[in-house]
Amino acid sequence: MTEAHDQNLTFNVIAHIPEHAPREHDEHYHLFDAAKKRIKKAGLWVCAINDDLCGGQMELHHSHIEYSQINNIDPARVEKYFGLHFEDEDDFYEFIHGPGNLEVLCTNHHRTHFGVHVIPAPLWEALRFRKIGSVPAVEVAPKKAKNKNNGIIKEGKRLSNDTEPPTTNA
Repeated sequence: MTEAHDQNLTFNVIAHIPEHAPREHDEHYHLFDAAKKRIKKAGLWVCAINDDLCGGQMELHHSHIEYSQINNIDPARVEKYFGLHFEDEDDFYEFIHGPGNLEVLCTNHHRTHFGVHVIPAPLWEALRFRKIGSVPAVEVAPKKAKNKNNGIIKEGKRLSNDTEPPTTNA
């Protein structure tokens, strides 16, 4: 039996973001906006994780294909993977900006120390399904942290609020 323990993981990531228009200037942005309105109207404008670590505003996350990667995506591979059939480019963009690729997340679960944009996928999935009140599988520690307990969750409680968690612009 392996005893419970904290494991420090340090890594640098180089994200290769292809050239893309700002979302607000994308000719298909109206699809994103329409999906957002439908989600709100259906009463689903709540964080998909919906746990004790939630915080901040609700935001839409492109869950399978990040918008910034749109110019590097092969629609035929997307069709095959999801069992879809796109008649044209507009169908592809409807998927990208539609409910099948959008997930409501609070700011904490989207872009901060508990966020999908900063946590490796296998640990993110564990955080997604954790028991409420239990220690999360992972959180991103502030680079300024002098010791392992500075601003880190331990036994379900934050030990220090001296440092702000990191955020991304994703």
